[in-house]
Amino acid sequence: MLKKKNPKISIVIAVFKPDEKIFQKLKEKLKEQTIKAELIENWNMPEAKSMNIGIKKAKGEIIITLAQDCIPEDKFWLEKLVSPLVQDKNIAITVSDLYLPEFYWKKYPFLTKMMTINELEIRLPNMDSRACAYRKKDLEKVGLFNEDPNVIGIDNDLYRKMKSLGEIIHPGVNVLHMHPLNNEKKIKLDYKYSLASGKIVRKFGVKDHAFFKRLIRATPILGLVPILLAFPLKKYPLLFPTFLLISPISHFVYVFGFWKGLIIKD
Repeated sequence: MLKKKNPKISIVIAVFKPDEKIFQKLKEKLKEQTIKAELIENWNMPEAKSMNIGIKKAKGEIIITLAQDCIPEDKFWLEKLVSPLVQDKNIAITVSDLYLPEFYWKKYPFLTKMMTINELEIRLPNMDSRACAYRKKDLEKVGLFNEDPNVIGIDNDLYRKMKSLGEIIHPGVNVLHMHPLNNEKKIKLDYKYSLASGKIVRKFGVKDHAFFKRLIRATPILGLVPILLAFPLKKYPLLFPTFLLISPISHFVYVFGFWKGLIIKD
């Protein structure tokens, strides 16, 4: 699929207290890929700093940032993710799609299962450093990831900088997002994301690319609609009544976190 001389590729993983079995599976999958890449692991640092150190070390002209809990779906993942950057200079970032594999989802406690059931469907993030490819020169041009601890969402910050350099596309490749969770961790994680969402809207207003999506999700009652519409009804029809009863928990966490982030300055 690569049309010109195969470029050098580096995969950068920011590693922090990983689940050893998942991390080993990830590295096994990387070894199976149809094209080769340099693997750089940086351990136990803040995420942005860890990735930036890896990018600076990297010998590749194309950089992949990959999360420690995101496993390529098949052996063609890397080749398909990188190919658009080789073929089209107008593309700045290629983004992997995410989904939670059912076998791993079944290990979660019941409440976490209900709060993550929508993640069994393939999700298309706008830009997600968990499994993206970029040109190293483009990352250097925009100053890499923002290491300021006060920055609101390093992915959102990089997205805003990189979109001026070219298109951000989804080439149709998937990673299995196998994030170890329990009920407490899931609620805290959702709260963290919703708080950041509110802060982003406070800072950028309607200029934020996901302004209306964030606002709808944060509107009491109305915000339940996208949650319910994302439910995999065809696959789990018998679980829908239970999901209907539990979904207000996710909705409340998002509404509370968003409005706190929007209104209250740190």
